Amino acid sequence: ICRPSVPEANVFPKPARLSWDEAAALLLAGLTAYRALFSRGGLRAGETVLVLGAGSGVSTFAVQLAAQAGARVLVTSSSDGKIERSLGLGADDGVNYASEDWVAWVKERGGVDLVIDSVGSTWQQSLDSLRPGGRVVVFGATGGTEATLSVRPVYFGQFSLLGTMMGSPADFAGLLGALEAGSWRPVVDSVRPLAEAAAALEAMSSGAHFGKLVLSCS
Repeated sequence: ICRPSVPEANVFPKPARLSWDEAAALLLAGLTAYRALFSRGGLRAGETVLVLGAGSGVSTFAVQLAAQAGARVLVTSSSDGKIERSLGLGADDGVNYASEDWVAWVKERGGVDLVIDSVGSTWQQSLDSLRPGGRVVVFGATGGTEATLSVRPVYFGQFSLLGTMMGSPADFAGLLGALEAGSWRPVVDSVRPLAEAAAALEAMSSGAHFGKLVLSCS
């Protein structure tokens, strides 16, 4: 049986409309997505946001939160199935980067105001997708830990490249407020006993999952 010990200030009532599994899925990925979109990215209603890597835990939250905020949401994935499922979460359109030039695809649609990039090696492509004055918020490095950037387009385009990680108590309060104001739910790919943690990590590494993989202590 798991008996975690955390500071009392870090404990909040479970949102009533979420199951325990959904509540477990909400915390880290939901907080990361909220901070990336709003606290760092400054997303506003009417803007267009591009979320790289449809189907990850963070991206499923980012799509739903951005759509709720009144943004136009585009996604990328190497899976047509994940793009289709993202449309069901509120995305407006998506591109398969395995078969199309996703930067050209985005530019054909007018570019974007904000990119949420957890890939790492795609920083240049993300910057290339921006409208003048646009922002790229970065975290993670699922595609690599190094990126080479062209300097001049950044200042000619007045772009911002912003790093983010997790979030503050104020960010978490904002996430809970967004949850209360909407009808979206955390996307849970599967729930496994803690003894199958290694198998869950393998499933995550394969990229076949859609949403969060939850481990249960019961």
